[in-house]
Amino acid sequence: MFRVLAAALLLGAIALAGYAGSANADKGLTIPRYSQYPATTIHVKQGTPAQCRREADSFSRAAKGFLRPYPSDTDIYLVLARVQFTAFMAHKCEFPILRDAVSRQLTAKQLREVLRFFGFTGDVGRRLAKAQLR
Repeated sequence: MFRVLAAALLLGAIALAGYAGSANADKGLTIPRYSQYPATTIHVKQGTPAQCRREADSFSRAAKGFLRPYPSDTDIYLVLARVQFTAFMAHKCEFPILRDAVSRQLTAKQLREVLRFFGFTGDVGRRLAKAQLR
C-alpha cells in the first residue's frame, strides 16, 4: 500500500510540475525535498476556479488523512497536503475556496491539530484557524 501511495504522490508532483508549462523558474514556488520525495517547483500562473477547487479539495482530504490513527503513514499525507497547498498558492487561488474545502472535511478542532504540523501554510494557515468552521 505504501508503495502505491508513494508512486501516486510522485506522479501527482510530476504532473503538477509538468502542468506548470514553460514559465521562468524564478516565477515558481518550490516544495523542498522531504525524505525520499524530491523537491518540486510549481510555476506561478493564474489557475481556473475548477483547478483551484480541485487543489483545495485535495489539500483538505490529505489534511484529514494526516489525522488517521497509527498505523497510517502520516508522511504521505503531509507531503500530499504540502504539494496541493503549494499548487493552490502558485495558481493564485482565492482564500474562500480553500476555507470552504477545509470546512467540508475538518472540524475546527481537527484543523487546529493539522495546523500544528503544517507550518508550511504560514499566514494562510493562521487565517484558516480564525475562519468559522463547522
